[in-house]
Amino acid sequence: WSLQAYAGDSIVAILAGQLAGLAAGRRGPTGPFELSTLFLLSGGLLSAFLWKENVAEKAGGGGGKPSIREAIQVVKADPKIMMVGAVQSLFEAAMYIFVLQWPPAITKAIGKAFGEGFPTPYGTVFSCFMACCLLGSTLFGQLAKMGVPTESSTAAMLTAAALAMGGATMAATTPTAPLWALVTGFFAFEGCVGMYFPSIGTLRSKYVPDSHRSVIMNLFGIPLNVLVVSVFLSIKRLGVSGALSVSTGALSIAALCMFALQYNNKSSTVAAAAV
Repeated sequence: WSLQAYAGDSIVAILAGQLAGLAAGRRGPTGPFELSTLFLLSGGLLSAFLWKENVAEKAGGGGGKPSIREAIQVVKADPKIMMVGAVQSLFEAAMYIFVLQWPPAITKAIGKAFGEGFPTPYGTVFSCFMACCLLGSTLFGQLAKMGVPTESSTAAMLTAAALAMGGATMAATTPTAPLWALVTGFFAFEGCVGMYFPSIGTLRSKYVPDSHRSVIMNLFGIPLNVLVVSVFLSIKRLGVSGALSVSTGALSIAALCMFALQYNNKSSTVAAAAV
């Protein structure tokens, strides 16, 4: 069901991109925001009248919510949790940096290709990104059906994401680089984003204990936000290409963490077999 949910999200996002493009064409830059207000109001009304409160049953035994100190102890006791958390922090930081840097990068590339002032079809580009996400989540589902371990497919995905972002960064930095080089890198990265969400969900459920999962994931959100905020506080000095370079570095380290997790699993299997 989760893969169907990801596919549904991607399809809705593809349609949203097209609607945003039409709204911008008719109402200018504020058009998509005006349209989004209508959808937000509609969603609020639907949730108010159709959603019922999901109240969990009270546990019979005591035991309150896990503390931050307990969550840190759990992470320290199992390096696999640290690797999964590092992958999540680094990939999502790279993704958030990309989200705010692709519009100026695409605009500059289109200006070089077609002349300054040529309109950038942001809605169409966004829809193409979401189509790539849909392909990525579909690919994850097919690999899972074939029995490919999630650790292996995630390591390959992170490697591809780092290469794609690195190629896009080079295209954004090189004045003579063609438009297709930048677009190809961005599309490939978005395909990896589509694979990422079902992948990290599977890894979290496998390695992070359910009793402390919410606290642990919130802890790993701290370095994620620190990295993203640091980049945008330094954006004047870094520029678009510098920010994309940071994304490339984060994705590369995430790939190394995933390979380390695979190595740790193999070492554990060999040690267990020896015993």
